[in-house]
Order: sequence, then structure tokens, then C-alpha cells
Amino acid sequence: MPAEDAVQPAAAAVGFDDAIAGFLDYLSAYRGYSIHTVKAYARDLREFRRLLAQRYGSVRQPNQVKREIVMQFALGLAGQAPLTVRRKLTAIASFYRFLQDTGRATLNPARGLPLPKVAQCFPTCLTEEQARALLEAAHTAWHRALLALLLFAGLRRSELAGITLEDVDLDHRQLLVRGKGAKQRVVPLTPLAVHAIREYLPCRPSTDSNHLFVSRIGGRPIAGRVINRMLKKVLEDAGMDEQGITPHRLRHTFATHLIRNGVDVRTVQELLGHADLQTTARYLHSDTRTKQAAVAKLAAAFAGARAR
Repeated sequence: MPAEDAVQPAAAAVGFDDAIAGFLDYLSAYRGYSIHTVKAYARDLREFRRLLAQRYGSVRQPNQVKREIVMQFALGLAGQAPLTVRRKLTAIASFYRFLQDTGRATLNPARGLPLPKVAQCFPTCLTEEQARALLEAAHTAWHRALLALLLFAGLRRSELAGITLEDVDLDHRQLLVRGKGAKQRVVPLTPLAVHAIREYLPCRPSTDSNHLFVSRIGGRPIAGRVINRMLKKVLEDAGMDEQGITPHRLRHTFATHLIRNGVDVRTVQELLGHADLQTTARYLHSDTRTKQAAVAKLAAAFAGARAR
């Protein structure tokens, strides 16, 4: 690749590997991103770096990349899910914003890049009957406690795995949740959730770990995949294993039933730990029963009126 086509105006020289390492440290230590998010950024950036090495072996520094190269990378992702493509291009754009802010790049070749459209998917939730059947199929105390917190506290899987004993205040029926970006929120606990945790604590394995949920062997904090396996087992016992129910769908259930019962969207946003209100607003669109009830009230109010 000719130097005049690749090289941007002068910036502090830095190699790709060092630049990526610095960016990942920034996300983890300064921005407080979760380990899962940091790993996702790392995979996407290293995939981009591999493409550069294959096509343009002479590109050794991030500042040598122009917009056309990023666009070629984007076109090479054709066939992948639109959300995946958007995530990878967003990772590159964020990487270059960091390099600009630290004086290691003068331009952002991924800024404002056209992104594939994503069909809007509204979240689905379990009915009250399904949620009840799921809880009844949980035959161990720790399964019931895990399910209760997914259903009645709306936790993300990583938040559930990260709960410590100090985070739980059963006397005041509340839970301190450590969410994305090192943000914390307090979620009230329902009586059923409090009962499930109290039932689980005497069964909790003896361990030096201060995490609430630990493995039965070794007493180590559980990983997200353990929660997946737990839910899979309970779903099988409930005869619901073919319905595509995930921990995140239980979080959707929590949010949708709050909206359905008249809780305002701002409060739901705080309970879920959403940074953007638009993320929470999806639940307003998804709740057909709430819409039907609203229209039914309108019909009742004008029941005596006749069209002219």
C-alpha cells in the first residue's frame, strides 16, 4: 500500500499491539467496563488487525489506516448478523477515539461509517403462569434463590453471579447491584426473593469467598455458564425447555410486568440499571396487554356515546 494513501498527518508513533493493549486497559481500569465487554473489544480489534496484516503487511501503526481500509473490512463482514457487524465497527471507532484523545491518531477512519440496519426486536416475557411453573420446578434451594433474583430483581446474568454477602440486606429487603460500567443501584427485594435467599443460606457451601452463590465443589464464585446450566435443568423439569427461555428473558419478564402494573418507565429504568431511557422504552412497545387495557378503558369511558 503506497505511503501517501495510508499515512495520516503526524501523530505519536505507536504499534498496533501496544495501542490495543492501552485501549483495553483504559476500558477496564478507567471506564470500568466488565471483563466480558473488554474481551469482546479485544476479539474485534484483533480480528481487524489480522485483516490488516494479511492484506497490508506494511501497516504497522494505527495511524496508517485510512477510511477505505475500514470500509473494506466492513464489506468483508457481509453475511454476518447486522448486530455483530455494528458491534465490530463500533469497537474500531471507539478504539480510534481513544487514540485521538491520547494523541496517537489524528483522524478516526471509522467515524460515521454506514452501519447495517437492524430489525427492531421487542422483548418477550413469560406469563405469570409460566413464571409460577418455573419456580415450582426448582427443586433445590439455590435454584429457587437464583430464579427468584432473575425474575423479581431483573438482574443481568453477570450481576447475579457477582452478588456478595455484603450486598444483601434481608432485614431491609434490598439488594445492592453492581452493574455495567461499575455503576451501582439498589433494588428492593420481594418477600418471595427474601424467603428464597433465607432458605438458600443454610445450604450455601462453606467457603472463604464472600460471593453469595458459590460452587458446591471448591466454594468458588459461580460463572455465568453455571447459571445457564441451572436454568436449562429447571426448564427441562418444567417441560419448558423448547421455549427459548434465557436469563435475559427473565429480566425482560421483570421489566414488562412492572410496566404492565403501572410502574413509570423512569423507575423501571433505575431498577434495570439502563443508562439510556430508550433501552427501557422497548418494554412500553412490547406490552400488548397494557395497550389493550388502555383502549378498553377508553371504550368504557365513551360507552354511552354514539357516532353521528
